[in-house]
Amino acid sequence: MGLCQPSANVPFSCGACCGLFNLELPPDKLRNVLKERTETFQQTVDFGKPYTMAEFRKVREDAEKDFAKKDPLTYNCPFLGMLSEEITSSSETKVRSRIGCMIHPVYSGDARSQNYSFYGASICQAYDCRNKERSLTEEWEEIFSEFADDSFSYSALASDYRTIDLLEGYLAEKGFDPSSWFTTYKEKIREILNIKFQKAISLWNTSFELEMESPPPLPYKDRLAKWLGLESDDPRL
Repeated sequence: MGLCQPSANVPFSCGACCGLFNLELPPDKLRNVLKERTETFQQTVDFGKPYTMAEFRKVREDAEKDFAKKDPLTYNCPFLGMLSEEITSSSETKVRSRIGCMIHPVYSGDARSQNYSFYGASICQAYDCRNKERSLTEEWEEIFSEFADDSFSYSALASDYRTIDLLEGYLAEKGFDPSSWFTTYKEKIREILNIKFQKAISLWNTSFELEMESPPPLPYKDRLAKWLGLESDDPRL
């Protein structure tokens, strides 16, 4: 599923499109919200009784109705929760916990189960953020998973299309071959991503952000510097 639910060796996932980061809550509170959702879901939802999904949605929408939002028009789906799964290798079995849709068909066994969400199955399954299917998805997936320390920081990377657009443009503008970006220039990429986190640049995207204006006719280095709040001659670029 691209960057949102990456390959089995990556312990993190992205839930930005479900609107979690539209809530004006610090990371520890967001974690508590996910924990509460997941516990309530496990205690009350029975896929053999589909109406319990509708009841869960109502309970959680009522519980979260007073949370402040960055954008009052962006929906925060209560079906986003913690997903635990066992990963077995030749030597051991580990439990990996990601964030994701608790009523996804892979768990419910019903292709229409996401119709109990606000957007419905057709929108949930067809939605594509701009980072999901990049040509270098596997490479970004690797560096994001190395850089992140949980699914929240991973989401802040995987959903931020503007930083990645500018990084790819900047590296191409310098004449670097894309096949070498994530080997020869990995530390440079990590340094730039670290600046993003230090300055909280689009740290909690909803994945619905769109650049409404045409980008300025500037070199990618200047555009990247402006986006990160740096001078264009900053030695870190």
